[in-house]
Formats: sequence, C-alpha cells, structure tokens
Amino acid sequence: MYLSEDYQVFTLHRAGEHRLQRELELRRQVAERIAEAAAEAADAEAGDGVTDGARHRRGIRQLLPRRLRPLSPTRPAIGPGAA
Repeated sequence: MYLSEDYQVFTLHRAGEHRLQRELELRRQVAERIAEAAAEAADAEAGDGVTDGARHRRGIRQLLPRRLRPLSPTRPAIGPGAA
C-alpha cells in the first residue's frame, strides 16, 4: 500500500490551505489599513482646520435640479378611464 504517499499529499494540501488562510488574513489587514489611511487623509483634507460653523453651507435650491422635467398625467384626464 501507498499510505505514505497519500499522507504526504494530505499534508501538502493542508499546508497549502493554511498558507492560503494566512495570505487572505494578511490581505484583509492590508486592505483595512489602506481604508483607514484613506479615511484619515479624507478627514484631513475635508477639515483643513476649519470648524463646521465656518464651512460654506449649501442651500436647498442648490440641491434641487436646475430644470424640472414636465409632469405627465398618470391616468387619462378624459375618456372611459377617467373618473
């Protein structure tokens, strides 16, 4: 019987799975650090030492679209379906 060969294949496979898990964990940690650094950089750029009270406020008119599209009726105004 070739049990020793099966055992070697099994140990190699298990070692590969462990290595994959370590690499995935390392990638997750790196991605978290990159996201944290980007968030800190965004906070630093957005703030620039200015308080919320000194920031320019956008009014409701600036948030609305410039031109409104014409409204179309949802049901016929005249005819058999009109009530």
